[in-house]
Amino acid sequence: MLTTPFMDRIDEYVLFFGGMIVAASTLEAMNKLGTFKRMLFGLSSLGFVCMWLFVIFGGGIAEFTYGPYHVRFDMTLVVYIMLVGICFKGLLIMDTYAVNKDKLVEEDRLKRLEKEELRREELRAKQAARLRGSGPGFSSYSRVAFEVTHDDSVGYEPPPPPPPPPPKPEAPAVARPTRTIKFKVCPICGEKATANETVCRNCGAWFSRESFRFEKDSSKSP
Repeated sequence: MLTTPFMDRIDEYVLFFGGMIVAASTLEAMNKLGTFKRMLFGLSSLGFVCMWLFVIFGGGIAEFTYGPYHVRFDMTLVVYIMLVGICFKGLLIMDTYAVNKDKLVEEDRLKRLEKEELRREELRAKQAARLRGSGPGFSSYSRVAFEVTHDDSVGYEPPPPPPPPPPKPEAPAVARPTRTIKFKVCPICGEKATANETVCRNCGAWFSRESFRFEKDSSKSP
């Protein structure tokens, strides 16, 4: 017969610690990687596993009795080595928490930014709807521009003025005609005089109608 220190209530210990292992493992799986709750439940389940194994192995001490024979086994050191090896899994749980914590924080930040952007879009849509509802409903009418005159009458805006005509090409320069000079010639001495003189200043003869002469002044032409 094999007996251990916990043999008298072994069924209660196995059921209790086994149930705690199942509950802690379930809660660990329900939380995301990188959360503090997942790490906490993971370490708790690992602790319950160590206690369950300690009870199963009787703390490392077992007695075997068969008739007149009695044998006592002391495996305390072996059990403790097994428990320490199992506890090393706690380092893996904490490392998983440290690695995935930054990823979880970044995901939460992106979700907050996305929610903030959606909230801003909804706010802009509400403001646009409020502005459309507060103004006159003339959106379906003609978009022709109109103006209000001083007598409060509404009329259509006149069309814009026509564009100015293109400039005419400059005409080539034309030489001005030479000027004609009118003067008088004395019939007696042949002296020239201006057109408004009536008597020759050289000989004193009177000018007649036949004494008028005309000639072109070429010095004034361009």
